[in-house]
Amino acid sequence: MTDRELARRTVKAGLIGGVTVVYLAAVGMIGDFNARNLIGDQVTLGRTLLALPAFLAGFLVTRPRVRGGEIEVMAPRRAVLAGIGCGALVGGITIAAVALVKVFSPNTVHDMWIAVTPALLSIITFGQSLPVAAVILILAGAALGAIGATLRMLPDKFRRPVSLGLMATFMAALLQRIIPTILIDLATKVGSGNPSLWSNWLYSTTFGGLTRIGAIVVFLAAAAVSVFWVRRGRSLRQRVESLASESRRVVTGGVALALLAVLIVLPILAGTVVSLVLGTVGIFMLMGLGLNIVVGYAGLLDLGYVAFFAVGAYMTGVLTATGNSGSSLHPQLPFFAAVPLVMLFAAFTGVLIGAPVLRLRGDYLAIVTLGFGEIARVLVVSDLLKKQLGGSLGLYHIPQHFIGVGFNDPERFFYLVAFFVLLAIFVTYRLSRSRIGRAWNAMREDEQVAEAMGISTVKYKLLAFAMGAAIGCLSGALFSVQIGSLEPLGFNIVVSITALAVIILGGMGSIPGVIVGALVLIGIPNLLDEFEAYRLLIYGAVLVGIMILRPQGLIPNVRRSRELQEEEVDQDSWARRTGDASVEATIALGGPGE
Repeated sequence: MTDRELARRTVKAGLIGGVTVVYLAAVGMIGDFNARNLIGDQVTLGRTLLALPAFLAGFLVTRPRVRGGEIEVMAPRRAVLAGIGCGALVGGITIAAVALVKVFSPNTVHDMWIAVTPALLSIITFGQSLPVAAVILILAGAALGAIGATLRMLPDKFRRPVSLGLMATFMAALLQRIIPTILIDLATKVGSGNPSLWSNWLYSTTFGGLTRIGAIVVFLAAAAVSVFWVRRGRSLRQRVESLASESRRVVTGGVALALLAVLIVLPILAGTVVSLVLGTVGIFMLMGLGLNIVVGYAGLLDLGYVAFFAVGAYMTGVLTATGNSGSSLHPQLPFFAAVPLVMLFAAFTGVLIGAPVLRLRGDYLAIVTLGFGEIARVLVVSDLLKKQLGGSLGLYHIPQHFIGVGFNDPERFFYLVAFFVLLAIFVTYRLSRSRIGRAWNAMREDEQVAEAMGISTVKYKLLAFAMGAAIGCLSGALFSVQIGSLEPLGFNIVVSITALAVIILGGMGSIPGVIVGALVLIGIPNLLDEFEAYRLLIYGAVLVGIMILRPQGLIPNVRRSRELQEEEVDQDSWARRTGDASVEATIALGGPGE
């Protein structure tokens, strides 16, 4: 890489980081999040958001890029200098924005951006005068950029433990209202004399965040786990794979029983609030597992998946509702008797939606399925089906008590959701390893070649829509039980976007990825009050970040990762042959990171 290319890349990273800081401050995230302490009373969530763009700019500017089919790695000295440069630029843009606010007066700017207040300016400038704050921000930005660049240039065996330690410390600090409660409940159950001692060393009772000792312990513990897994994980996997089939089944069964025991104990230890959140996470896991069949396995981009969510919810309501429920149909079936009928109807709906779009691909398919999702929403509120579905008033009196258990209790509802999630995981896993799953993979990689090899693409596309709908409708069925009533406003495009974001974040075609994606995108925001007002903004930022940093997802499917790497190499080769500067710049900023 020439000096000119490095300078251009450094300036781009610094500009993006600086604009990000200004935007986060202008929309109010830095000011609102500053109330939550992470470590003591010095490291707050707002200040972390203020520092993060400079760190990430230094990390990203040193990422290797593909040139001529080979990965080009930057020299360590140049990488650190680039990190310093882009980090200092982030700090410079931040202080320039503060200076502009002071020039035009905070009150004038506040009329345009209500989040820009004297308190926000004090947070950004650390309560110092403008010249002193400029020195602090530029030097701190340069230091953070250098740290990010250094972390990126470290060998993998060092970078992974440090990265995992930082992420674990950050997550433990965010969950400061959950983990201490679990520790105290656990201490009470085991008969500890002073249960609060279990959490006081880890979390500060004065400031609410991690103590300094607690932060160090969490960081070192996470880093140690990462080191152990790097050193022993591969040998453990090889040892398990070398076992006889019967012994391997015993090991697999033991792991499954351990996970089942964790699921049984989790709501008891976590309490009502966490159980309620986990129930919602399970609903989106089901939705993600169903959509993963359509998008991840078969490669059919579906933006109207909310239609199947609505089918599951309303069919369950119609079949099980009691009394004056808002519907003229009152079969009043038991829940477990209604579920198979709901799945059959959803599968039939999937075939009806899939049949007209068999010849469409890519963006055209996404637009048409988006239209089907809106059609479902309009039908729900229309006068045509008002007697059956309740119209704009929705359905109510959906039973939450069956088989002698009240599932309006979040802890009991968690067990119901866990049962269906485990069932869906088993079905989707078996499908992915079957002849059907291999046919879907072939279609996703190259539909024309798959058809030439004798695979009936029509048949397997319809099957993907049907199976995805049958599994996805379970999320709607459980949603109706969780709420006990249905309102049409809850079935909008945001549901489809959220389900798609879950599988993109976790990794398309990856079952563990769906689980992790749901926990990150649904679980964490629901546990943190500050995130609720910025939920969609965070979703967008997460998607953009994952597309740039790790397009294959957090826990990718191996086959899908190889496809993405091959696409990157092909794209790079095409850019070099044609001399397309825009494509080359895109690859330079967002090329493969490993």
